[in-house]
Parts: sequence; C-alpha cells; structure tokens
Amino acid sequence: MNKQHILGFFDALVRTPVFLFLCAVFLCGAVAGGLTGLYAGAGDGAVDLADMLTALPEQTVKSVFCAVLWILLPLGCGLLRPQPLFLSAVAAARGYVLALTVAVSLGQGGSIAAACAAGLPAVLSVSALLAACTMVWQAGERGGPRLLRACRAPYALCVLLAAAGALLRAGIAVLFRG
Repeated sequence: MNKQHILGFFDALVRTPVFLFLCAVFLCGAVAGGLTGLYAGAGDGAVDLADMLTALPEQTVKSVFCAVLWILLPLGCGLLRPQPLFLSAVAAARGYVLALTVAVSLGQGGSIAAACAAGLPAVLSVSALLAACTMVWQAGERGGPRLLRACRAPYALCVLLAAAGALLRAGIAVLFRG
C-alpha cells in the first residue's frame, strides 16, 4: 500500500538527521523550561515572564508578530557563524519558553485543560519553527543562499503556519476568558 504525502517537501525534510537533532534540542529546552517553571516561586522572573506570555494571546497583533518573529529568527541565524549552534539555540529557547509558560500556569493552580489549550496551537508554530531551522541549516551546508531561495514557498508556509497558530491561540484565549 503506497502512502500519499500531501507536502512532499516537508516529508523529505523531516527525515533528515538535522531535523531529528533540532527536535532533540527542542525537547532538551522544553525539559529545562518545565523544570524551571515547576520550581518557580512568587516574585521569580520566570513567573513574570510566564504572566507576560500568558497575557499575549489577548493582544492578537502582538501575538502574531511574536509567532512570526520566531520563524524569522532562523534567517538571522543563517548569517551568523557557527550557524548550527545558533539554530540549535533558537530551537532550545522556543522549547524552554513554551514549557516554562505551561509549567508556571500549572504550578499556579491553572487547569490542565487551560494548559492544553495554550499548548495546542504550539503544535503548528513549533513544527513550523523546526522546519524553518532545518531549511536554513541545510541551506548553509549545501548551497548557501541559492538553496534557500529555492525554499521560499515552504518557508512562507512556515510563516503562515506560525501566524495561524498565534491566531488559534488568541481564539482559544477568547473562549476561555469569555
């Protein structure tokens, strides 16, 4: 039985060792953020950051801007050397911030349903970020800017996925507040 793949470009992308490495780095950041968030106390900087990020979905324009900024960060990292180090740092930072926000909300008595609702849109934005980081990494290894120009449409799709995730998160925040 043949499998039908809708997005063939991304199918080939997720089977690369670079993507798997970035997923592992993301998970390491998520574990660190989760542990930091669980042990954060009142008046801690982690709690202040989580409160600021939790209020972000109510400001839809800022939320979409931040989501798109996460996807554009790999392009900036593509200009820095060593490129893989900075791309890995972006993936780890995104995992850290996401897990920190969820862990602090759970640690402060938030419901599991609210945490899942906040994390559900991250499925779109995190996968878009990991795909964007992988594209930039591979462009740096193989052909530089010329290869990245060939990836314009998939990269634009990653930006749209991140924006859609931010809009979904804002919609869910409205449902939980209202």
